[in-house]
Amino acid sequence: MKPLLLLLFLLGITVVSGIIQLDGDGGGGGGGGGGHHHSHSSSSSSEEHGHGHHGPRPPRPRPPRPPRPSNCPSDWITFNRPQGPWCVKVFSGTTTSNTAQSMCQAQGAVLTGLQDANERIQLANAARIVSNAIGGYNNMWLGATRRAQCPNQPSCAPLDTFEWTDGHTTGTDGFFFPSTEPNALYKAQFGIQSCLVLTISSADGQTGNWGYPHGSMDDDYCMDPWKMYACGKEPS
Repeated sequence: MKPLLLLLFLLGITVVSGIIQLDGDGGGGGGGGGGHHHSHSSSSSSEEHGHGHHGPRPPRPRPPRPPRPSNCPSDWITFNRPQGPWCVKVFSGTTTSNTAQSMCQAQGAVLTGLQDANERIQLANAARIVSNAIGGYNNMWLGATRRAQCPNQPSCAPLDTFEWTDGHTTGTDGFFFPSTEPNALYKAQFGIQSCLVLTISSADGQTGNWGYPHGSMDDDYCMDPWKMYACGKEPS
């Protein structure tokens, strides 16, 4: 082969070889880029998969609780207390304290306590209307019992002698005794005076039984028969 042709031939091989090498490098770079993209895509897919199936689920909202009823029956008195509304009604019928409790339970209620002086006067005035309809001075059963640690008059202060039994009335602000009460009298057939009545007079300016003021309280024998009782319950 002539020297010139041989030189051109060698140059051509060199040029083609360089082109092939560059093309291979570019393909590798593209492959590397493709590998990087694939890795990112796989990672993203994995994260999405993990979030969608293994991550914590958001809490489901709870349905709202229905509001507690706040209305008493139309023929019951509503006392709006800090612990919630309380429904009270005066009933007539000659009963002992235990029988009065059973009569209240037949109404879905219990013998009621009194939260404060306002309730005491309201209830006494409502009882006066009932009392005048059935005639004469009357006492009315309430839901309270003598504390075991207060068996006689000197053992406890008057306001600490009784406790409410209706499960709703609290504190001692509803108690009010004349100066001589509660005196814890005792009879062999009845035991100690361990139940509580509210004194009802027939009109303003008049006193009730034993000369006690209207709306005052007296401890009494639980087996004594009285003509009225007061029931209390939560709205339903």
